[in-house]
Parts: sequence; structure tokens; C-alpha cells
Amino acid sequence: MSTAPPEYNVTGIDYRRRDHFRYAGPIIDIHAHVLQTRPDDPPSGPPKGFGPGASLAQAETMLEVAAEFGVVQTVTMCFPDDIPVLRARFGDALRFNGMISKKTADEPDDAAYRTLDTFLQHGVALIKFWAAPRGRDRGLFVDAPWRIEAAKRARAAGVKVIMVHVADPDAWFQTVYADAAKFGTKAEQYVGLRRMLELFPDLTWIGAHMGGDVEHPDHLEALLEQYPHLLLDTSATKWQVREASPRRAALRSLMTRYADRFLFGTDLVTRHTLQREHYVSRYWCQRTLWESTWEGPSPIADSDYQPPPGGPPTPLLAGLGLSAEVIARIYYHNARRLLPA
Repeated sequence: MSTAPPEYNVTGIDYRRRDHFRYAGPIIDIHAHVLQTRPDDPPSGPPKGFGPGASLAQAETMLEVAAEFGVVQTVTMCFPDDIPVLRARFGDALRFNGMISKKTADEPDDAAYRTLDTFLQHGVALIKFWAAPRGRDRGLFVDAPWRIEAAKRARAAGVKVIMVHVADPDAWFQTVYADAAKFGTKAEQYVGLRRMLELFPDLTWIGAHMGGDVEHPDHLEALLEQYPHLLLDTSATKWQVREASPRRAALRSLMTRYADRFLFGTDLVTRHTLQREHYVSRYWCQRTLWESTWEGPSPIADSDYQPPPGGPPTPLLAGLGLSAEVIARIYYHNARRLLPA
């Protein structure tokens, strides 16, 4: 009886083959989720953040793998209660990003402000506004009045950087978000982002997941050109592999011309039962995608990929082959400038 290959390696690739990596310097992962995990956490969702059995084992595994791939520091989103525990165990290997959100649309604004205050007390380096279309029914618009106020309060407290998640893959707007009346079109996701960029030109903004629109390098260029205080991170590995590879010439040109505006990120999440190779696969694919000219089928299972008739079961991974100078900026120097040690 045959068994399905693991999601982290559906092609049976040997992740020890790294001769195509061309960068040997330090890396900062600006976008990850290193948390304590528990035995009763959801198997496929983020850790729940409370209950017995809290463990740092997955965090230890992930950061060991990160170091193996050259990552010297990871910026993590986690629960406020995790910060002292993680900081005590990992020290300067971690920096912290505070997620400012609300559980429901009618939850009092003060709840978000209390969360912000708690994160500020823990000395977060930046904050994040998650504003994916599926959060609209919870009032999670990027420019909601309570988020504008949270940005003002964070700025007054000395926070200089805000990360934001807007939009989602184009493929999702054909499936998950097909009801445009409920979720809005993809273009409409950027109205609120532009408003926030114009309201807070003195803050640095990071557009998570290549600004949510790796499928349209021309749109990303327009945003970068109009808003000099906007940067983009490379996180969400499956998404980037699937959509950056067929656009590698356009993205290579964009990332070369705006080399100071991109940041390395993975979006890796610690989960209680993950295998070590899950983390290996994401770092391997990220580095392969940006710094090499490697070509082959992606080794990661991707449910959002729709193979063409007779096409491969996983998308092509086609490395952009960015220059050594550009890679050094994206992998390390831009983040270090943004978040001094």
C-alpha cells in the first residue's frame, strides 16, 4: 500500500543539495510566527496560545533550521504572553512584532488599545495590521478608525514600523473571495492601504507577502514609486514560488531597481506536530527562488495550484538569480537598517 508523500517534499528532493546557493552572509527573517505550542493546538492552524503543555520544542527546531540556512535573527508575531518566555530562551535571535486586531466587529476599540499597550510594554520592534478580505466581517479593514488611532498611539510610543497584510492570491479571488459584494475586488483591497500610507508618511510600512500582489509587478512598482516609505517582504513561500517563478524576469528587474525596498521573510509558523523538514523546505525554497537560477518542480504541495492539462502536479520553481549585491540588501541590510541591533 503506497502512502502519499509529505506536504513538505512531494518530489523527493534532497534538501541537502545547496550548491546553488550563492549567498554566504547573514539573513534576517522579517516575517515569521515563532510561538509556544501545545498538544491540543489546531493541527493546521496557528497555536491557540493558552492551556497546559506549553512547549518551546518547535521554536527550538525552527530556529535551529533557520541558523542552518544563515538566518541570524527572526522577527516573530506571537501572543504577548509568549514574549518573555521566548526572549529568555532565544535572546537576540528574536525580535517581536505585535499583531493589533479585534476578535469581532463589535468588540470595543479599547480591547485593541489594551493589546497594543501590552505589546508596547514588552518592547516590540514593530506592529502589524492584518487586513485580509476574510477579516472584513470582523471589521478588520486596514484603515478602520481604531487602527488609525492605534497607529497614532504606537507612533507616539516610538514605534516606527507597521507591517500590513492586504489582499491575498489572485487565485483566491476566483474561489474563496468569488463573492465580490462581500469581500471586495482585489483592487479594492488597496484603497485603505493607500489611505494609511498617506496618513502616516513618517512611518515605514511593510507590505507582507510581496504587498499581497506578486502576480502584478507593475502594480507593486506603482506603489513603491508613489510611496517611498513602503517596503515589501517575500513571505508566504508557496504563494511566492507559484506566482513569482512565471514572472521572474519582471520581478528580477523590479527587485534590482528597488533593491532597498524588499525584505526577506518566510511566514513560517511553529505548530506542535511539524516535522523538521517542514521548516527546511520553506527556507530551501525561499533561498532557491531569490538567489539562484535553479529550475524544477516545486517540492512543496500547493492546493492553490491548478495544473494545466498534462502539466506537472506542482508549480515550477524558477529562481530569479538576483545579483549578490541585491541579495545582500534583501536578506540582511535593509532589515538591519530598519531595525537596528
